[in-house]
Amino acid sequence: MTHRERLKRVFKCEEVDRMPIRIWGVSPIFPFENFKPLCELVEKYDLETIEIWHPQREEWPSLPYEVESEEKIVGDMKEIITKIKTPKGNLTQISKYKLDGSTGRVIKHFIEDIKDVEKYFALPETDELPKIDSYFEFEKKVGERGLILIGIDEAMYAIHRYMGSEIFSYFLYDYRETLHKMVEREFKKIERYVKYILSKKIGDGFGYVGPELCIPPLASLRDFMEFVFNYDKKLIDLIHNENKLVWVHCHGDMAPVIERFIEMGVDCLNPVEPPPVSKITLKEMKRICKGKMCLEGGVEDGYFDTLRPQQMKEIVEKIIEEGKPGGGFVLCPTSTPNTFPVLLPRHIENYKVFVETGVKLRDY
Repeated sequence: MTHRERLKRVFKCEEVDRMPIRIWGVSPIFPFENFKPLCELVEKYDLETIEIWHPQREEWPSLPYEVESEEKIVGDMKEIITKIKTPKGNLTQISKYKLDGSTGRVIKHFIEDIKDVEKYFALPETDELPKIDSYFEFEKKVGERGLILIGIDEAMYAIHRYMGSEIFSYFLYDYRETLHKMVEREFKKIERYVKYILSKKIGDGFGYVGPELCIPPLASLRDFMEFVFNYDKKLIDLIHNENKLVWVHCHGDMAPVIERFIEMGVDCLNPVEPPPVSKITLKEMKRICKGKMCLEGGVEDGYFDTLRPQQMKEIVEKIIEEGKPGGGFVLCPTSTPNTFPVLLPRHIENYKVFVETGVKLRDY
């Protein structure tokens, strides 16, 4: 089988010759210099890749409103002030990042109260859709080496990015109907884009992130059903009607929601974190999902930073023992290597152990 065929089949929980192994975010086709040792592992051991395509920046139509961005360096921190200009006034976000490339944080969100929502609804919209010319060169480069997914947004997550978890949780109680109107607005944009892409007959499927921000304990199961399930299922049905696949990324405890993802129609759920993040094991998840949804992940990102090589070997063996039987499983870390500003020797060694252990055990 080619890599692309193998991944298509495993997403459908069909029989494959070997368990796919992926280092999420690492591609020998589109390599990052910082990941060079990991790209070499992917090439040496013939690992699978999933490639996400988005239109290039210049292919998107101009925004129908003005956005200003200002950067300041304060000590070892970079501060970014972003202003979205609306007819009702500015929406302002302030983010801070360490200069060493570490993950930053938002210290002020665009939407902090109901008055800011008026500004959000005042934002003009456009019916223009992006060009897709860059896709065809992208597809040519990938060929049969990997699966191609079209990256799309998620409606709840699009709103969450404006306000963050704390304010979002207040809105769930104080302004629930308003929140629905906001999510519905974003959903219509995404739906229009998905229909457009489907009409172009490109890609093997679609991939998105975000549901993790509306699952227990951050939100209730009722919230998940109303603000994630009810919107995402409509998109997934559209996608499946055109015989395309759906990959969804959702961190957190899968115990309350894994059956809902199956019902939603997700083909592959990533990154299925082990206990203590989840309250159920990978073995239990496999029993629930058998033949209905592929699982990808299982190897906690933090292990690459904290475990000794022998510990990593034992963990990977255990995960394969739980995930591989019966197919429908892709061995993968639960995040990209981007969580580390620079890959240190211990990270690279643990990735090597992860790969070599997986390769020894991957054949069916």
